[in-house]
Amino acid sequence: MTAQAAPAKGPMAAPAKGGGDVALWKFLVPVAIGVVLWFLPPPDGLPLKAWQMFAVFVATIAGIITAPLPMSVVAIIGATVAALAGVVSFDDVVKSTGTDLVWLILLAFFISRGVIKTGLGRRIALLFMRLLGKRTIGLGYGLGITELIVAPAMPSITARAGGVMLPITRAISEVLGSKPNDESRTRIGSYLILCAFHANIITAGMFVTAMAGNPLAVKLAADQGVKISWTDWAIATLVPGLLCLALIPVVLLWIVRPQVRQTPDATALAQRELDTMGPISANEIKMALLFVGLLLLWIFGEDLDIGASLAAAIGVSLMFVLRVLTWQDALEEKSAWDTMIWIALLIMLAGKLNQYGMVKWFGQEFSGYLKGMPGLAIFMLVAAIYLYVHYFFASATAHISALFPLSLALLIGGGVPAFPAAIGLGVLSNINGCLTQYGIGSGPVMFGAGYVTQAEWWKAGFIMSVIYLVIWTTIGPLWWLALGHI
Repeated sequence: MTAQAAPAKGPMAAPAKGGGDVALWKFLVPVAIGVVLWFLPPPDGLPLKAWQMFAVFVATIAGIITAPLPMSVVAIIGATVAALAGVVSFDDVVKSTGTDLVWLILLAFFISRGVIKTGLGRRIALLFMRLLGKRTIGLGYGLGITELIVAPAMPSITARAGGVMLPITRAISEVLGSKPNDESRTRIGSYLILCAFHANIITAGMFVTAMAGNPLAVKLAADQGVKISWTDWAIATLVPGLLCLALIPVVLLWIVRPQVRQTPDATALAQRELDTMGPISANEIKMALLFVGLLLLWIFGEDLDIGASLAAAIGVSLMFVLRVLTWQDALEEKSAWDTMIWIALLIMLAGKLNQYGMVKWFGQEFSGYLKGMPGLAIFMLVAAIYLYVHYFFASATAHISALFPLSLALLIGGGVPAFPAAIGLGVLSNINGCLTQYGIGSGPVMFGAGYVTQAEWWKAGFIMSVIYLVIWTTIGPLWWLALGHI
């Protein structure tokens, strides 16, 4: 998951507990799992150190799921225990924050803050609302296009949802007579909220820098010999991703059935908000130019020997020089520093599992059960399991850390080409967040607005997940075949 969302309001809000007490079981479950696994004998053919590393890693993931403490704190404790137990050195822990992917995410969070601070993201959304907002379905497409434009430079899906999409979606809903937590929410508000949320998770899967967990997937794939650049990921997800985005407003129109289908007031609202913002500011122009420049560097930078992380560093440096962002802004971007810690430590711990042979052993041990099955059937089976097991996860990052390496090893061992296998799992690591309101960072933000009940959220999530799964396991492979990856 990206940086943790603020506590939800409305139907998601939980009663406050005095003194900030945390249930004891949340501490005991991860500890018990780790201790039990540690003292169990390793399976045949698996080195003892790999099994001990697995015990610490699973306990850490369990701690992230039960969440007795913030994710970064759990990751620090897990890494510290691993060092004390001798399965990693403390040098490994210290060096973990120095990788290029970790810095890419940190820098992308700063870029994200610039998009929000300057108002550029809000202006883009309002322009599409004004252009497409005469009909309900047009508003849905406006939300999707806005997400597609801002997602590449905003790795916090929570920030995209809460800082750009939700305020505008809620304002349009209320102008059209749709208010949260009463019957009027079904006029149009529930439809727009679901459109914004589903567009959020689809675009999160289309770019390495659109969700904080994606670089983790890239690193875990690299550990198994699969190299994925920013451009590789974007091109591989382009066609199936755009198809998913195109279907969201249409299918949700059938699922949600909003009462309002014509929305002339929405364009008037967008124009009023644009008038209030005034002419485009100098900082917005600077941010827009930097944004376009960054995309060009991410796409063509390899030809200039400029990697994605260096491109982000260039962009952020120019933001400081041009006064679009101040160092105080960077210091106040708590989500960036928080994410830098937990993603670095999880990458290190998961990397050790691969180094000690756990992932290779798993792939060899269990891929035998898939022998004789066509590669596409194996891909579909593993993809479906990987997607729907997310009902039991409240963190996209925990899901990626726990299951991505093993699932990739299983696919490769079963004869599925490595690059499509890694891309497919990477995309599904975002899409599976659609199943519940707690499965990914933007879920509590959008659900907490009060326009969609849990039953409605889960129904829409399941139906859309089936559509997404079909697209990514049929159109996806055809597209990857055309690109020469199969």
